[in-house]
Amino acid sequence: MMGRSIHCKAPVADPIDLSKQTAPEKGEPLTPQQVNSKFAIPAAIAQVKQQLDRPYDMGVALGMMRYHLRGLVATHLDNAHDFQNNVPKILTWTSDFTEAVDKYLAYLRLTSGCTVAFPEFPPDRKTRCSRRKYLMQFTRKVATEFEGYAREQLLDIILDWNKEQTQLFNKGVDKALSGLQWIVYPENNVMLAGHIDWATWLRSQCDELGMVEARAGRHALEDMVIPLPYIEGAEERQ
Repeated sequence: MMGRSIHCKAPVADPIDLSKQTAPEKGEPLTPQQVNSKFAIPAAIAQVKQQLDRPYDMGVALGMMRYHLRGLVATHLDNAHDFQNNVPKILTWTSDFTEAVDKYLAYLRLTSGCTVAFPEFPPDRKTRCSRRKYLMQFTRKVATEFEGYAREQLLDIILDWNKEQTQLFNKGVDKALSGLQWIVYPENNVMLAGHIDWATWLRSQCDELGMVEARAGRHALEDMVIPLPYIEGAEERQ
C-alpha cells in the first residue's frame, strides 16, 4: 500500500455541462488519409479541464471514456477496418474521442493485416480464437494510448493536487469503471500507476484499504449510491 490514506466523501454532484457541442454522427468509411497512427483527443481533454475545481467529476469523465474502449473495439472488429462507430450516448459531450479511437483502430488493423470483419459469433473455432486475440490486443493498445495521452496532458494539474483532491479524482474514475464507491481511496493518483490498467490498480489499492477499514470495525464501502454527474445529452449509460 502506497502512502497513508484519509477518509473522503465525494461532493454532491451538481448538474454539469462539459460541453454543449455534440460529437458527429457515424459517417462514411474512413479513407486511407484519415487513418492515424497517433492517438490524440485534444477537444475531449480541453472539456475535461473545464472541471479543474471538481476532481471527482474529472475522474468520472475520464473513467467513462476508458470504460467504453472495449465496447468500441469489439464493435469495430464486427466490421471492416474503415468502420466508424456510433458515439455512445453518454459520451456525446466529447467531440473527438470516438473518432480518434476509430482512426487508431484502423491503423492497428491495417498494420496487423486484420482488415476484414470478425463477426461477434464466428462460425468456426479458428476465427473465434483470432477475434479474441485481436480484441484483447487492440483493447490493450488503445487503452495504453488513451491513458498515456491523458496523463501527458493533465500531468501538471494532477501533480498540483493535494491528497483529498487526488482521492476524489480516483473515486470518480472508480465510479465510472466499476460502479463501486469505497470509503477510503489511495492518495496516489491512478493516472500515475504506470502500465497497470486503471481498473486493476484501483481494485488492488482499494481492496487493501478496505481490509484496513474492516479490521478497524468500519465500513469499507459506502452505503449510499452516488449517481454519475449529469452530462447534457447523456440520458443513459451504454
